[in-house]
Amino acid sequence: MVQAARELFAEHGFHATSIARLSERSGVLVGQIYRDFANKEAIVAALVEHDLDEFLAADELCAARCTSDRAMVRAWIARFIACDDIGDTRLIAEITAESYRNPRIAAIFDAMEDRLHGQLVRALTIIVPDAGNEQRIGRLAEAILIMAGGMCQRRINTRSTAPEVLALMMAFIDAEIAAIERDPRP
Repeated sequence: MVQAARELFAEHGFHATSIARLSERSGVLVGQIYRDFANKEAIVAALVEHDLDEFLAADELCAARCTSDRAMVRAWIARFIACDDIGDTRLIAEITAESYRNPRIAAIFDAMEDRLHGQLVRALTIIVPDAGNEQRIGRLAEAILIMAGGMCQRRINTRSTAPEVLALMMAFIDAEIAAIERDPRP
């Protein structure tokens, strides 16, 4: 059912996709859909949560955390910024647009941003574990979110970005990490 919603939202948009159309495409009865999801926003939340889980590759980050493997964490951050596996760009554009019109979808996006920020802070703390860096690590995590968001938007619009751009972003991140290691003060 969620896959049918993904396809229909991408093809027809959020508003033009009715629960009846979802039922028809998925083969799931309308009553069952409403037992599983309170409304279309709940379906969007399920889509975003699933995609975010895949995008974050949390298992990989957890493995890096357990071993304190800085190179693995850096590679995870590079993949995060590269935004190579963003999926159906039509769906992303539709849900993003809906987040500006619909406070419930906006709340889903806010929760996603908080979760992404938290994962980035955890990743950066593996690389720079010294206490006292919380503010700077938080700001660097925010900068990484902005870079990744820009890269994703670029991929939605043009579907490609030169590898040199990612290298430049990673050089900035590496320089900021080195600066935090040299002087951990806020």
